[in-house]
Amino acid sequence: MSFTLLLIILFIVSTILTYLTVKFWHLSKSVIMSFFQYFIGILFIVSGFVKAVDPLGTSYKMEEYFQEFQSLFEHTWFSFINPVWQLMEHYSLFMGIVMIIFEIILGIMLIIGYKPKLTAWLYLLLVLFFTALTGYTYLTGYVPQGVSFWSFSQWGEFQDTNMKVTDCGCFGDFIKFSAWHTFLKDVYLIIPGIYFIIRSKDMHRFFGKFIRTSIVIAGIVIIYIFSLANSSWNLPMIDFRPFKEGVNVRQRMKLENEAAANIQELAVLLKNKRTGDLVEIPSKQYLSNKSLYPDSLWNIKDRIFSEPTVPITEISDLAIEDYEGNDHTEEILTYPDYMLMVVSSKMKGEPEPYTYTVKDTVFVEDTVVIVDTIFVNDSIPYTNSDSIRIMKNIKEIKDREVQGYNYIWDANYLKRFIKYINPVVNQAKKNGLKVIALAPSTREMADDFIKDSGLDIPFYNVDDITLKTIIRSNPGVVLMKNGTIIKKWHYKKLPDFESIKENYIKP
Repeated sequence: MSFTLLLIILFIVSTILTYLTVKFWHLSKSVIMSFFQYFIGILFIVSGFVKAVDPLGTSYKMEEYFQEFQSLFEHTWFSFINPVWQLMEHYSLFMGIVMIIFEIILGIMLIIGYKPKLTAWLYLLLVLFFTALTGYTYLTGYVPQGVSFWSFSQWGEFQDTNMKVTDCGCFGDFIKFSAWHTFLKDVYLIIPGIYFIIRSKDMHRFFGKFIRTSIVIAGIVIIYIFSLANSSWNLPMIDFRPFKEGVNVRQRMKLENEAAANIQELAVLLKNKRTGDLVEIPSKQYLSNKSLYPDSLWNIKDRIFSEPTVPITEISDLAIEDYEGNDHTEEILTYPDYMLMVVSSKMKGEPEPYTYTVKDTVFVEDTVVIVDTIFVNDSIPYTNSDSIRIMKNIKEIKDREVQGYNYIWDANYLKRFIKYINPVVNQAKKNGLKVIALAPSTREMADDFIKDSGLDIPFYNVDDITLKTIIRSNPGVVLMKNGTIIKKWHYKKLPDFESIKENYIKP
């Protein structure tokens, strides 16, 4: 669904509800106020609901912001607050759920008219906060890599790739926004916020004070439980991400790659160096009349490309590698039989360094053979024997100290594998099923984890963002066959292997 279509639906629903409030329920003091209460209230409920379906997605987005804020203030007078960002990053899931509850409850408060003045101020403060956040996100597009945000004189042309957080996650994975459109949306939402403050007494109210309060309290409890059910207890009840059950990842990746390869440049956006004027010219016309736009006078500010025939998703970013850097993506996606993939988006362990000694064999070159060969009459070779020397290699054994790491694994993280994952993996292996693990890791991490957890299966290295997109569980399990995702499980909901075999593995 597009945001435009969502706004049309909200407009129609809000208009109908406003009509009912005025004509049948006789509760409205102002038609405009009632309309805005419904429109903004439903918008916030929808926005909060799609995030409540996937609270981990919201927590990942908040982690990105908290990490970015640490970098933002690291070398400034405000660096003393960085421990706060680190603490908030650690509790990002809780913070995400609190934000989801606040957003949905605020929508409910607007619709039922709960404490109008308080609701108006909470709404305006929240929108101002979002506007500042999305405005900052957009502005980072002007900050080149390696340049501090505070070095305003070094800002350059806007580039999407400069932004540290490319999507605010306002509607989760349900609807995606560019940074600029997200910022504009929040700016527009300030207008009804000011209106709510000025005319809060005109808000319609449903029910009595006790019932309104009960609705708000009950809403908080229900949303909290619903959010936990979609994050800590199970996978999201609705999957908005591209790695859905039933999707053939291999075929989809092929379609996206072909679509990306067929994108064509349609036009160039030129900027006049003297006047600053912008001119958009079709690419063919620009190439055939390039002399009319000399580099001394015009800069190419942007290039406009055709939209891909197939939307490009995170599936195109999937790369499965071994620890030598060899790509195994095609091999795994074309595996013809059933396969279990244990996915861990973050291996929760802290490295503890130690040193050990290895023996190296060193060959020392003592003498060198030098043979001068000349040709007589360009055909008869002649060797100068005075220049022939004997070569001798001396072999030495030397000790060399190497630093290694032992990993101290988080006890709860380790327990998830020992209690939930390992029994299923062991039974799957006994039944001849291929089982692999995908994690953002090094060989040293994987070897140490296998030793401590007992999860004795091949590990492959995959980007953590891709793994978070595949499954919202750390760890999680994916059943795949010939590139098609058959089933996904949260580690707490993983059935025993016999149930998997009976219900999902067909002979």
